[in-house]
Amino acid sequence: MLSIVGQAGSDKPIEVGLVGSEGFAGLPLFLGVPRSANEVIVQGEGTAQRITAKAALTEFARGGSFQSAVLLFAHELFLQVSQVTSCNRHHEAEQRLSRWLLMIRDRVEDDTLPLKQEFLSWMLGLRNQAISRAALVLQRTGSIKYSRGSVRIMNRTRLEQRACPCYRLMKSRRVSHLS
Repeated sequence: MLSIVGQAGSDKPIEVGLVGSEGFAGLPLFLGVPRSANEVIVQGEGTAQRITAKAALTEFARGGSFQSAVLLFAHELFLQVSQVTSCNRHHEAEQRLSRWLLMIRDRVEDDTLPLKQEFLSWMLGLRNQAISRAALVLQRTGSIKYSRGSVRIMNRTRLEQRACPCYRLMKSRRVSHLS
């Protein structure tokens, strides 16, 4: 699982995109940009495949299914970045944390996520206190169990109810494009 983080001057970076097995790192290469201004952070364990830039560009230039998959992923990622940006501007910490936890859970195989408060605040662009308050609310509702360095999703349905509409919108877009 990869986080794409944007820099805002001297401030801490904020996550603008999240990629799991549905995508890859290095999209700017296919857009003619040899190095992105964003950073990519590996968030969790898993298996990944690596291909050289030259080989990827050669295959992309041939057209066909690889090129189509890259372009579809570019579109999906653009929609996700747009939605996350809007979400970060318009929704409360509890809703944003719920959305983010669900997005992470969709990309991993376990309900227990090794996440520290400081990392969550960094990814969501919120203060530690806001993360703590939001996590406590979600814990009181039975949605999650929150302890030092770990979040366990206890009731996904409740967590989805607490999330802003952005999660459902992004998920429905992803599912409709996979069909």
